[in-house]
Amino acid sequence: MIDIVISMGLVGAMLSMLGMGLLIAYYGSSKTRNVGFLFLVIGVALAYYLVEMDTSKVAFGNGMLAFVGGMIGGIIGIIVFLIAIIKS
Repeated sequence: MIDIVISMGLVGAMLSMLGMGLLIAYYGSSKTRNVGFLFLVIGVALAYYLVEMDTSKVAFGNGMLAFVGGMIGGIIGIIVFLIAIIKS
């Protein structure tokens, strides 16, 4: 059970690092681009580690589901909040 929890956390961290790394490396200034590339390297290293884990298939799928579900829930919450503010 603890393996699934750890791997789901690693999947979330990996996706966050890859997303932040891409955005910072593309839109950042010259100093922050290096940090963006560092985030990309960390994200790729986490992805490699997750692929090499024994429980990678189930844990990776569960981690992706949890991350995507959290993102969708956050987006829906923001939309509902904005609609409530606009209508009041």
